[in-house]
Parts: sequence; structure tokens; C-alpha cells
Amino acid sequence: MKKISIVFLILLTLLLFSEEKMELLIRYLGIPVVKVLMHTTEDSVWVHAKSTKLASIAANMDNIYTINYQNDFIPKKYRKKIDQKDYSENRITYYDRENMIARRISKIDSAKNTTYNITADTRDFFSALSFLRFTKKSSGTITLDANRLLWQANYKSIKKENLKTSLGKIDCNKYEIEFVKDTKKNRERSDMLTNNLVDEDKKLYLWITDDSRGIPVKAQFKMSPFSVYWFITQYENL
Repeated sequence: MKKISIVFLILLTLLLFSEEKMELLIRYLGIPVVKVLMHTTEDSVWVHAKSTKLASIAANMDNIYTINYQNDFIPKKYRKKIDQKDYSENRITYYDRENMIARRISKIDSAKNTTYNITADTRDFFSALSFLRFTKKSSGTITLDANRLLWQANYKSIKKENLKTSLGKIDCNKYEIEFVKDTKKNRERSDMLTNNLVDEDKKLYLWITDDSRGIPVKAQFKMSPFSVYWFITQYENL
């Protein structure tokens, strides 16, 4: 009976998550700095993050992320094409769950190729977001791969709020996420959008609609001296 219930939940999740598009806007000091397009299917996520014209003067960004995952949003392949003001990446990470390793291959600099250990549930930032959208647990831990460093992302639902959004007023679950570093290695330089969010001194708050769609309508990255926010601007379920 338990196996049947698990299979039913997987099928229901895939049905609800068949295909969707959303647009988000990241703001700092109230100024729009990055536009994010996200296209999600039942087995992949494609993300394009581009700085606004105003923000590009100080820190240009034109980044693309492509993630292919399997059941429960466990990533199989993660590609990053990073084009920032003075930094570029073009790399693919393959996750080998059988041998519990990840292989990172750079298309720019072979010296950055590496292999490192992972866990059975290791996820990148975007597959972790997809998992959190549809988990039925009010608290738990996600193992994050942040540029070959593993972190424990401890999440908990702290309150329910009726939030005013571009999609209207919607009931949301507000999550608090704290990060604890697992891997004892120094950080490598990477993209501004994802890996910089993972820090033991900072917290991430995420508002997810309390319905079958689980839309991430708002986020607050609490940092000093000012927080960074992102808000959903458009959503389409295809």
C-alpha cells in the first residue's frame, strides 16, 4: 500500500509539473537588477538570468543554467554558461549516483575539471528549489552542491501568509532556510546568482503558494547591510 502511495505521489507531481514558465525580477535597494526567466518541464529546468540595463553598468550578467533531473528532482546533469562582467564559465557536471561522485567538465579551462564526492540526495540550487516547492514536509534538510562544495540547507515552514503578488493575493507558506557547510575546502569563484546565496552567515526566506502549483512568488536573501529580494512577475502553466 505504501509503495502504491509513493508511485501515485510521483505521478501526481509530474502531472502538476508538466510544463510551466515564469518570470522573476531581482531587486536590490528597490532597484531592479536582474531579470530571470525559468522554463520547467517534468524532467528539466532552464533558467536565463540577465542584468537590467541599469545594473549592467556596474555588474553585467547573462547566465544560462540547464538542469536535467530524475524522480524527486534528483539532478543527472547540470550545465552552467556564465557570462559576467569579468568572469566566464561553460561547464557541465554529471552526477553518478551509483558511485556517489560528480564529474565536472569545463569547456573553457581543462584545469578546472574535477571529480568530487556527493550523496544520494545531492541537488543543485534549482533542483533543490523544485523539490522544496512540492515537498509535503514542514521541515527537513537538502544537500546542496554549490560549485563542488556540499552544504546542508536546513529548511522549515515558519508561517502562513496571504501575500499580495503580481498574480493576485495568494495564500503562501513562508520558509526559512539556513546553510551549514559540509565540505572543508575553500570556495572557488563562480556565478553571482546561485552559489553566493549559500553562506553560513546569511538566511534565505522563500514564499511558496499554498496550492498544487507551489509557485515561488517571493524570496528574501537576508544579508548585510541590505537584503536582496526577488518577486514573480509572470507565471504560465502550459
